[in-house]
Amino acid sequence: MTNAPVSVAAVLGAARRRATMALPLGTDVLRLVDDAADGCPGVVVDRFGPVLRLELRGATLPQESNAMATALALELGANAVVARLRSAGGASALVRLLGEVPPLHVVHEAGLRYAVRTADDEAAGAGLFVDQREGRRLVREAARGQVVLNLFAHAGAFGVAAAAGGAARVDHVDLSRRCAQWAALNLALNGVDPRQHRFLVDDALDVLERAARRGPAYGVIVLDPPTTATRKAKGGRARRFRVEDDLPALAAQALAALSPGGLLLVSTNHRGVSVGAVAELVRGAALEQQVTLASVDELPLPVDVPSARDPALRPMRGVTARRAAAAAPAASSRA
Repeated sequence: MTNAPVSVAAVLGAARRRATMALPLGTDVLRLVDDAADGCPGVVVDRFGPVLRLELRGATLPQESNAMATALALELGANAVVARLRSAGGASALVRLLGEVPPLHVVHEAGLRYAVRTADDEAAGAGLFVDQREGRRLVREAARGQVVLNLFAHAGAFGVAAAAGGAARVDHVDLSRRCAQWAALNLALNGVDPRQHRFLVDDALDVLERAARRGPAYGVIVLDPPTTATRKAKGGRARRFRVEDDLPALAAQALAALSPGGLLLVSTNHRGVSVGAVAELVRGAALEQQVTLASVDELPLPVDVPSARDPALRPMRGVTARRAAAAAPAASSRA
């Protein structure tokens, strides 16, 4: 059974309701339409400053996509509209529906500046994921004076938040050299000297394995891997990474590299993994590493992502885990 195409009127109605929502000061990136949670199954609309980016999926692809783009732009004062079209069979295409979409432009979140690529077919997303806004806030709050490890760093948004929060150093890890350059640009846009931080163009799994062997050195670790990826194993043979299979081992290694009192953020977009499952695997990893956790908390979704209320629709499932602080040494007594 397939869903009927979503009407332009339904999408406009959802966008109007969301456009008046209170967001953090200095923020022009938000989710305007959130799939079935807004009564628009198969339709997601994100605003990146003057550009709207649509995700139109499967049998719910609106037949009036150009009319939708025009109506949204007029209603919201956007200059351009781009859409990612995903067919029911898994094919994907990025199309420009309206206006001139710049190859790169600057948007704002909580007063920070980020360069995004809304119409880049080679970029995984635009470079700033709306559903991780609260995660970036938590990392920013925890980063002061800490060395931060940002794994699978992509455009380095978590690293920007950490640097803004006063991190002593951020280690950005991504296999793409282009992403390292993108992350460095994002730091520079916020008045941060990229030369004071490290950009490791390397396999995040290998970097984490080495960090775990060295022991606790990071005050904050961000672990947000892709759902699946192909990587080269030792000997040159390809190996398939699957988050549902490999995340427990990654969480264990991350805890081994996390300093006492440090914060670990673990998240995934895999809809077959629940928030509860992520929490349990982190607790299991702590037992394996003989690490005491002070807390494990659900990573909240922003107010403009109402699919948080539906476990089946929720786009991001994650937790933050705080490692217990080291016990103070016992005071010596003298006779």
